[in-house]
Amino acid sequence: MAQTIQIKRGTKAELTTYGVLKAGELGFCLDTKEVFIGDGASNSMVGRALSGPEASRPVAGVAGRLYYVTSGTNNGYLYTDDGSAWRRVNPQKLSDLTGTLDDIADGTTYAKVLKTDVSGGHINKVSDGTNVKTAAEIKTHIDDTAKHRVINDTSNANTDLWSAQKIRNEIELAKRNIEPQASVKSQNVATPPTNPVEADRFIIPSGAKGSWAGKTNQIVEYQSSVWTYYPPDVGWTAYVDDEQKIYSWNGTTWVRTGGALQTITAGNGLTGGGQADTVTLNIGGGNGIAVNTNGISVTAGKGITVDAGGVSANVDGTSIVYDPSNSNRLMVASIDGGTF
Repeated sequence: MAQTIQIKRGTKAELTTYGVLKAGELGFCLDTKEVFIGDGASNSMVGRALSGPEASRPVAGVAGRLYYVTSGTNNGYLYTDDGSAWRRVNPQKLSDLTGTLDDIADGTTYAKVLKTDVSGGHINKVSDGTNVKTAAEIKTHIDDTAKHRVINDTSNANTDLWSAQKIRNEIELAKRNIEPQASVKSQNVATPPTNPVEADRFIIPSGAKGSWAGKTNQIVEYQSSVWTYYPPDVGWTAYVDDEQKIYSWNGTTWVRTGGALQTITAGNGLTGGGQADTVTLNIGGGNGIAVNTNGISVTAGKGITVDAGGVSANVDGTSIVYDPSNSNRLMVASIDGGTF
């Protein structure tokens, strides 16, 4: 009959309560699946590395053994027995390594740097893949004020270095194409105001007088005590303050392109659409409605009564119900279709 041999077993907590296993006695923890062997003084987990002070490490001679230093010299190091000597497994300093950095091959993530390219621990060259410059050469260029003063005020290439004055002039030219389009006070003032305010702008109407004469449709702006004129280009747009309307120049005249405070939408018989616009309502007569010069009249008939009190509909109270308590609605009530 086959024999079964079982070692001492229980939970890890039960082993702790049990205490030290006898020398050579095995214990199996059912919950953690660990196996311990006792020596009469302590329990050691089977398969774990030997441990203790480095001085207590046994003489090397059994290949594959591990020894972990728990205190004193080289605390925290792990050694492996190669059969003739203990070899450190986890070096912690570069001095623990053998060989040189030249033994490391350039890779996709890491690469070597030549000693000649390093000064004081810092890389001293910059390359774009074709051109190579040292940090000293770059600094010399940066510090050369003469190079920074090489400017070109006669070209508009975006690679040219411009003077501050040319930059200012370009900004002013750009402003001349933007500012006149911001707004104007009016387009119906024919005589230059006697006390204009700086930056006042107007669209000059036909028949203007004084200094504005002969400059019809131009935008005029009061700048530094003089009037400056801007002939409009196609597409220029200006908001007219006193009309609350927007006008655009089409090359021939200023045409309205939008209006503020619009309250009427064109359509359904309405023409027009902005504040102060003329709105025309076109109503066609017929079907009992007559339209004349002074008003609209309704012809009575088919349940509709027209008298001095207004227009009324005949409601029978059964199939059609008048509901004055809910916005004076007419509702269809119960309708009986009858039987076959």
